Amino acid sequence: MVLSTHAIVGGAIASLFPSDPILAAAAGFASHFAIDAIPHWDYPLRSISVGKGADNRRLKLTRTVMIDLICIGLDACAGLALAIWLFATPASAWVVSLGAIAAMLPDPLQFLHSVHPREPLVSLQRFHGWIHSKRKLAWRLGVGSQIAFAVAVSAAAGAFR
Repeated sequence: MVLSTHAIVGGAIASLFPSDPILAAAAGFASHFAIDAIPHWDYPLRSISVGKGADNRRLKLTRTVMIDLICIGLDACAGLALAIWLFATPASAWVVSLGAIAAMLPDPLQFLHSVHPREPLVSLQRFHGWIHSKRKLAWRLGVGSQIAFAVAVSAAAGAFR
């Protein structure tokens, strides 16, 4: 899933626990793996690699790296902004933000693992690779399905609140 989808789902889950930030963060973090198990589309990164065999230790700041970082940053910021807009109240904004950030966190940890392959990142990466769906969806179906999934999770969170 793209970071925006993870953030929206994490924010939705966190909104169910506005007075328990630890549970909100843990549930957001766990949601990442649950929804990565669903077949989906991921946008391609041209310079930064994650997953089995990734090694970014010699990564240099090039135009391609900058484009990847901008794409990742825009995706994460859009997801965080949407999660706050959809689920936060003035009192719960920080908990919703925490849940959204925790839901996105496993992907940057994949990158960190490729730079520094030590425990506990090795075990987390092994689990992430194992749980991640091996079936990739085409761009149009993949994007549409993530939007539909985010809408469904948003509606379900609204119904539970």
